[in-house]
Amino acid sequence: MNNKKLGKRNSDTKNSEKQSRTYPRPVWVPRVVSGEEELCPDCFKVVGERSRYNLVCMLGKSKDGLTVGQLTEKIKLRQPTVTHHLQVLNSVEAVSSEARGRERVYKLNRSAHCFEECKIPY
Repeated sequence: MNNKKLGKRNSDTKNSEKQSRTYPRPVWVPRVVSGEEELCPDCFKVVGERSRYNLVCMLGKSKDGLTVGQLTEKIKLRQPTVTHHLQVLNSVEAVSSEARGRERVYKLNRSAHCFEECKIPY
């Protein structure tokens, strides 16, 4: 029984360490709004990959949202790669999607933590 309690404390410690970890701001992210040098894990997921940040910028410029096909054409990546990046962005609530017929339309969630609090420009 003591082992279970110890194991739980260890996992709690690991979770709190993971949440407090920060990552350096990638060089391609402009410092327009925020002078912070480090990003939280969720925000790093958004900008840690240049292609993913490019998707954020494209969605930020689109008022009505874009489909995976439209994003694939604009960013010149394969459809599975674009879908993967959108899933990562969706996991941190940076994008939202809605079904329109057989397609999904993705929009930037401008009220997400990464854009509101950490001030990642798009």
